[in-house]
Amino acid sequence: TLYHLALTCRAFREPALDVLWAHIPTPGVLVMCLPQDARSQPILKLTTRNFDQFKRTRSGRLLRPLTDDDLATFRMYARRVRSLTFEKYDPMSYTMRRDHRLHDSVALALLGSPASSPPPFSGLRELYWYDKRDVLLPCLQRCISTTLTRLVIHSERWPSAMVDLVAGLGTACPKIKEFRCSTPPASVCAILSDLVTSWDDLEILETGAVNAQALQHLASLEKLRVLKILVPEGHSLDLDPTSTFNVMFSLDKFSITAASIQLLLAFLTPLQISAKSAKLNIESPPNADDLDHLLSSLAEHFKPNVLKSLVVRVDRPIGFDDHTLFELTTSAFRKIRAFTGLTSLDLSSMHVFITDDEVLELISAWPQMECLSLATAWDWRVTRLGVTFGGLAGILERCPNLRSLGVNLDTLLPHDSLVHVDNKYAGITSEKVTDLDVGYAECDDIEVIGSLLAGMFP
Repeated sequence: TLYHLALTCRAFREPALDVLWAHIPTPGVLVMCLPQDARSQPILKLTTRNFDQFKRTRSGRLLRPLTDDDLATFRMYARRVRSLTFEKYDPMSYTMRRDHRLHDSVALALLGSPASSPPPFSGLRELYWYDKRDVLLPCLQRCISTTLTRLVIHSERWPSAMVDLVAGLGTACPKIKEFRCSTPPASVCAILSDLVTSWDDLEILETGAVNAQALQHLASLEKLRVLKILVPEGHSLDLDPTSTFNVMFSLDKFSITAASIQLLLAFLTPLQISAKSAKLNIESPPNADDLDHLLSSLAEHFKPNVLKSLVVRVDRPIGFDDHTLFELTTSAFRKIRAFTGLTSLDLSSMHVFITDDEVLELISAWPQMECLSLATAWDWRVTRLGVTFGGLAGILERCPNLRSLGVNLDTLLPHDSLVHVDNKYAGITSEKVTDLDVGYAECDDIEVIGSLLAGMFP
């Protein structure tokens, strides 16, 4: 192993240690360079003998205060680190105790040095921060370096210290190519807008909803390939209703998540997007009229001849008296047929009733379709089934490249004699389909239904 190679001779030691310490997937590894009398030992195998110790040792801890020599040793190894991940910290998690991750006190002892001292990770290129402990924000600050090109900060809470840290990233990390910042509140969006305008080499960006100036800057970046926007509750783009402002993007992937369909529609209004993949998430249940409006307007915002993959997901209501308020008709999908190059379409979160004729008319626009999901995620008390085995065969005929298919299959209607003879399927088959979702289909006659499905999808 590289570890044993590092022990063989001085010539191998430095290159081997550089490789060993280049990628640190968990901060618990950082204490392994300290003397054994300074740190608790990881429990690599749980037995009846060490179970009590396992319960006591929830994360890596120090057995004594660190000396100057200990810190010098740590810095010698830290400068080798190129990628560092601080994962989500849950002290009661079995996985976390098994992996022996860092306790607050250890992280602060190693990384809580005065801000005036040199950063410990002088060669760090990638930092992935999922730790939600506010007490460790000074450690996050110490990990920030001018050498960073990829930075992920996942924080559900935004104390003032986090806001100040993010506000200074433009100067602190001028070489950023990938920046992901999840769940920012509306109050931080202005700061994020200023931040992203300071980066010209962005390739991947996940951020809160930014303002018009930031959108124009991002649209001008030739290297930007992935853009993910999070529109929180309370956000406003602050555009003049009479404004003709619009922005054109050329991307590989575009994604937008909004607290409501109104916020999503408002943010999309000035955007014209040329993207191979589009994903729209709405975190509240929209009524059928608003959802119909969104689906009908997609061709106005996305180039039909470029888009290959489309996902539209909505939250479903927890409790409601009349589910018809959320039920779409297939007419809502007609303008999606403009995207003739689609190879993947996911509308599985929609509440819709669709018949054989309607689904065949719909999918006839997508002969290259590989992944199609129309199987509703709504439960059987609400779902109305519509596509029969005949409709299923028609889908296979019109979409010969299908690999994954989801429809709400109606198994209760009489089977079409063209595809069902003596309990054996005699119609079109597809060996390419490896993933089939039939929704909440009834299965009263297991042998017949199983034989049909096995015949269609051998």
